[in-house]
Amino acid sequence: MRPEVTGKKIPFKDRFGVTVAAAAEYVGISKSRIYELLQSGELEGKVIHGRRIVVVKSLLRMLGQAPSAKKMEMESRPQQ
Repeated sequence: MRPEVTGKKIPFKDRFGVTVAAAAEYVGISKSRIYELLQSGELEGKVIHGRRIVVVKSLLRMLGQAPSAKKMEMESRPQQ
């Protein structure tokens, strides 16, 4: 069943994509900057039924919060 029907909200990190407005609010930057990042290819986006959707994995990767980014960061640290 859809989350809006059950009253449950899907956590941000578990979503496939979010609107430009939601991505901007999450990151704390303007919607215009999100559009610039999409245009430059730094963020991955899709157009679904005429709406621009920001792929959450690319947003988290950009922020360094994606599991792959954390793994790469840990591997690049010198061993103590």
